[in-house]
Amino acid sequence: MRQLRLVPSGVQGWSKNTIAATTDAFAYSSTMALHIFRLQDMTLHKMIAAHEHTVVAIAWCPVNSNLLASCSANTRVTVWDIENEEERFSTKLDAAPLAMDWASSGDQLAFVLDNGDVKHWNCTADKQSTLFSVAGKCDAKVLRWHPHVATRLLLGDSVGSLHVYDSVKVKVTKILGKAKTSKDPVTDAQWDPLSDVYLLAAFQDGCLTLYDASTQQELHNFDKQAQSIKSIAWARAQPGNFLTASDRVGVLRLWNVSQKAPLSQTKVGNSGINCIKEIPGQPHWFVVSFKNSSVGVCDISARSMKFMSTPGHSETIFDVVFHPHDEDLFATASYDGYVKFWRTSTMENVREFRAGNNQVLYGLALGPGATRVCAVSGAGYLFIWRVDTGEQVHRLQLHSEKQAYRCEWKVQGGEPDGGGMIITGGADCSACIVDALNGSVIKRITHPMAVVGVTWHPLLENVLATGCQDRAVRIFRLPEDGKGVGELKPEVHLTGHDAKVFNVAFHPIIPTIIASGSDDKTIRVWRWKQNGGGPRELRRLVGHTNFVRALLWHSELPGVLFSGSWDSTIRTWDVAAQTCLHIAYEHYADVYGLALHPQRPFFLVSSSRDTTLRFWIFEQEVRPMLVQALVRPARFVDLLGNGPEEVDLLMEGPPELQQPPWKLFGQASRQLAQSLMSICQERSNSLEIYQRIVSFFMYRTGMADLWGLIAVARGEPLPGSKTSSRTTFHEQEMILCQRSKALELASHRAITGVVAKHEERLVKAAQIMLRIGDLRQYCRMTAQAGHWERAICMAPAVSHQFWTELCGEYIETLSATANLDESAPLLVATGQSERLVDAYIKRNELDIALVLAKADADGLLPAATSTSTATTTAAAPGVADASNLSPPVASRVRLEDVAAVISTRFAELGEPLQAAMVFLAVNNVQRAVTVLMCAHEVVLAYVVAELLGQPKDLAILKLLAQCAERDQRWDVASDILKDHPHGPAVHLPLLAARCPHKDLAQAWSPWTAEQFREALPDAAGSAAVVAAVCAGEHQQAAQLGVDGLYALFQAGNWSVAQARELLDPLEALPLQDMQVRDIANILACAAHVGFVQIFLALTGESEEADTVGYEQLVTPLAQTLKNIVTHQALPFPISMAEVSLMEAKCFAQRNPEAAIGVLQRILNTSDLPPQVQQTSEQLLFDLQSPPAPESPVEGRSRMRLAGGNLPACYKRLSKNSVLTNQLIRGPTFQLEDSRSYVALGDALAWAR
Repeated sequence: MRQLRLVPSGVQGWSKNTIAATTDAFAYSSTMALHIFRLQDMTLHKMIAAHEHTVVAIAWCPVNSNLLASCSANTRVTVWDIENEEERFSTKLDAAPLAMDWASSGDQLAFVLDNGDVKHWNCTADKQSTLFSVAGKCDAKVLRWHPHVATRLLLGDSVGSLHVYDSVKVKVTKILGKAKTSKDPVTDAQWDPLSDVYLLAAFQDGCLTLYDASTQQELHNFDKQAQSIKSIAWARAQPGNFLTASDRVGVLRLWNVSQKAPLSQTKVGNSGINCIKEIPGQPHWFVVSFKNSSVGVCDISARSMKFMSTPGHSETIFDVVFHPHDEDLFATASYDGYVKFWRTSTMENVREFRAGNNQVLYGLALGPGATRVCAVSGAGYLFIWRVDTGEQVHRLQLHSEKQAYRCEWKVQGGEPDGGGMIITGGADCSACIVDALNGSVIKRITHPMAVVGVTWHPLLENVLATGCQDRAVRIFRLPEDGKGVGELKPEVHLTGHDAKVFNVAFHPIIPTIIASGSDDKTIRVWRWKQNGGGPRELRRLVGHTNFVRALLWHSELPGVLFSGSWDSTIRTWDVAAQTCLHIAYEHYADVYGLALHPQRPFFLVSSSRDTTLRFWIFEQEVRPMLVQALVRPARFVDLLGNGPEEVDLLMEGPPELQQPPWKLFGQASRQLAQSLMSICQERSNSLEIYQRIVSFFMYRTGMADLWGLIAVARGEPLPGSKTSSRTTFHEQEMILCQRSKALELASHRAITGVVAKHEERLVKAAQIMLRIGDLRQYCRMTAQAGHWERAICMAPAVSHQFWTELCGEYIETLSATANLDESAPLLVATGQSERLVDAYIKRNELDIALVLAKADADGLLPAATSTSTATTTAAAPGVADASNLSPPVASRVRLEDVAAVISTRFAELGEPLQAAMVFLAVNNVQRAVTVLMCAHEVVLAYVVAELLGQPKDLAILKLLAQCAERDQRWDVASDILKDHPHGPAVHLPLLAARCPHKDLAQAWSPWTAEQFREALPDAAGSAAVVAAVCAGEHQQAAQLGVDGLYALFQAGNWSVAQARELLDPLEALPLQDMQVRDIANILACAAHVGFVQIFLALTGESEEADTVGYEQLVTPLAQTLKNIVTHQALPFPISMAEVSLMEAKCFAQRNPEAAIGVLQRILNTSDLPPQVQQTSEQLLFDLQSPPAPESPVEGRSRMRLAGGNLPACYKRLSKNSVLTNQLIRGPTFQLEDSRSYVALGDALAWAR
């Protein structure tokens, strides 16, 4: 199981001091977790979830961007070493903190506590002291150190006073502010960064005042605002300017200290704003936290948002469920009192319902037809809402003001939409069954202690189960009418747990099996019989180190069970064998919710107290089945199990004798088999076949877009497609889709709120010039006054050339202030669309750049004219200068270059499918397949190539065949290798030699071992090696192969393909049974061929699709080769100095320092071959000379696996790579020694 995607929580809304920024990152806090984002790519870099109580404030060290402080409601303060995810300093305060700030000196923090004390803490010396106290009941609201004067501290209180503390004078100066009048609280206050004594204060009544702290006098009162000002931030790049925000509207207002009214306003969101903070490394950028829990980064110079997070939950997410009829929609319930619905494909929060104040939501369920949703709260309420309108249908107090823990809606039995029965479990020692339509209580089932887990049987009518705090599991059967008279007695009573039973789950395929998870840290799997009799424990799953919470049976693999625990892990169990298949450590806290959709059963969603949602793929274990389905879609039925009885037998047998039945038993797989059989009879190479198979077994972000792109490229409709959910379009439909989008948005204009400043003198002078007929001077003066639009409108009356000149000047003016949206029309009108494309790329607005480049390539934009006076600017990184080409050709080249830039960005973000789809969008299928191969998405590469008529990639065929072979699917592997050009002569005979079922192998390779032995004397080259392997003459095969490879290396000028012809049969040898010398020779040759393959790719001498990049493997491969040759004293035909020189050349372009280090070690070696010494000296001289500017070379960095960019788990649980000795980011691969690890991507690259 592998993590694919992460949706971080939202920022908490009750404390505004929970965002912070430094030169290269920003951070925010949910209830108990810190989230650190890199500004470079706006991606989540680290998560720290070590607080046990609500985080009250965070602050970044002003002199060390690696230190972030956080304080929580339980008085704990911690300074975190972010990169190492460790506590650097910590302390405990006397009372709960209300606010915190870090002094400019870098070692002092100040806190104001709820008892009124203002504390000082020197974190390096670990010394606390009390500075002063706020008298009376005036709670502190604001705490600010002066940004330059580390001895001056500002506090604003709840009665409108400002307190200024000077640590040198040990004195507090009080500015009365509103304390002498309305007593409105101080909502925010900031020191003026250009003054030692001026400060700006905002009050709850909307007043805003500039004060002189040295005289306690008001310097300037600004216009009172209709809404209270929640936050203030100085715009340091614009001296004298500052921003304000209100929690009523998502608007930032820009002010100047010399003006009473705002200069401008910019709409930045649809929700009110809690706080704004300047980003030190980007003078025009600000972090913004919103009331809806989203966080954004705003560029005030461009009046645009650089980043906006999804409005996520800000508290523990206790439950998650999928919409039964839409695998792209799921719902969550949280401690924050919200139920939210999410789109899996876009992670858009499409709707949300709020239970009310102090309603912690623990459980969640969707009703029949999914037209209604219910949730239970910590106050004992059951809530039912209409999904479409958000109307609250019922609010029922079921558990007498005690917690209601879980709920489940009975969905089988033909209940009407919104009808049926709901069962809830509560702390009042009862399980309550409710009529969902009228809200009446049908039955209350009493228990000895609190009821936590409740569930309906998915197969048997009116059967339900409960998990109780008395450590027992009970199974009940309701009377047929659902009501009955008297107390309902359990039909089955299961005991054996040593602590509270938290969750119960009936098996979805085998009716008489149920699982339970407990606080005794175990999961028990029970056999029970209808009508009582003989219940017993079948399996006990042990491994969790804390309480078990979430339980989920797989809907297709009946032996697989998922569990989540307070130990922050998700475990995947093979129940029949009573073993743990996989442990996922990526969550940082208790895992409460697990869900999958039957139509997409190998894609899992989890929720946790770390407030994140995480997406997981469980496809590795079933990939051989996926390969078989793609090769034999009409025989999908071969993958189906025979029925529940087959699994029942495995469950009954001893665990140590069981093997997992990797067959499909669910209803969805049977429906898929029927539909595939029908489609295959009509259309053998249908897109729908591949779409259905891949979508069942796999999930990647953007999968719906992939099928849409392929459908357009094939010129056929996509069955069942939803165009509205797509985000990536083929170039044939791109312009049309954008036009439709524009028409759709036409009635939803954005509010810019920009107020222009008038230069009256210039305007009057311009009017005079107009009256006297000097239109050129009128235009010049009007432009100087800032009215460029008027000037440009009048300019054609002078001349077209003058209009072009004026447009160019205006563009430069706008570019200087980054107003790209305003300069865009002029750039297009003056034929400078390529410059506009570059500008959008530099702003990271890549989708706009691609559409614009497409419009230019189609000739829809004006071409450049000879009168254009555009300033020449450098192209965006990755986009070639095409000025020497004809306009149509240049536009097409730019379109493909823009696609390459966007693809690279997606690849860096760990989204390889998105990276490939960009090339599909511009009809470059081969590059799309290359991208997928580089990211090890072999199945998707195969599907794209197959559907779009690409030649069969030999590497893809070999990898798919190996996948089938590993799972003993020999006939499937043979079907794949038949399409390989060397299949009949090489790969099929080798497959037959490895296959233990010789009668089966006769079907694809009729020769016997004796026949190969007889043919061996007459064979030569690779044919002789194949014959020796198939004849069982393993030592002779090794000798023939190594001799051939040595001769090839000695001769020089050989190709990787030639070497592969000799290496491929050697891969079939049982190395573990051979002599050490033979093994060493084979491994040395394999390492050298792989090293040369990578060398050719990195130095641009190869176009092989599957070897682009991989610079991380250069040193390990080179070192492996050197170690083998040296330790075994092999007569290798290539000197190790030559190998080192190749290593240096690999690094020369991307990592010159590493290349220099290798070259220096070479030149310190004695007895160097003259050619190696001469080349090394020249390369070293070139690298140490001042570098000439070069265009970036595409493909120099290896693609990340899908999900490979996500934060690692806790450092104590993370693994270091033996290749790099660095922490592995993303999925890991365990080596044979069971102690060493490499990144999964490196392992796959090495294998290839």
